Amino acid sequence: MPNETPNGHFRAGQLGAALWVLRRLAVPDAKAPEESAFRGKKVPVQLLAGDQASLMKNLLLARRRGGDRWKAAAEVFRDIPDLLPSNLPGNTMEPGEENAFIAGHQKQIAAYKEKFGALVGDVAG
Repeated sequence: MPNETPNGHFRAGQLGAALWVLRRLAVPDAKAPEESAFRGKKVPVQLLAGDQASLMKNLLLARRRGGDRWKAAAEVFRDIPDLLPSNLPGNTMEPGEENAFIAGHQKQIAAYKEKFGALVGDVAG
């Protein structure tokens, strides 16, 4: 598995996974991004912009759902500061950077699937 790059692509992928899982906890039928969505002249800061902008909305929706969804959402929310890269990459990714981003995303999705099971559901990594 690729290591985190100095520009934080691996961490950006992990952050993207956390933001997506929060969306999934808020909106259970949210579609998971395919790996191809992260390839082909993509910019991490742009890939994460929508879920970053919806962070509080998704957290509130999960809160309204209550129960295990809310507990999981609160835990994912608390993970976010540790997943933030020191500098969120704002340039087009090269193939190695794409691989690092995808590896980070897959690692974080796998961790949340293991921890929260059916709440995360069957998602692409």
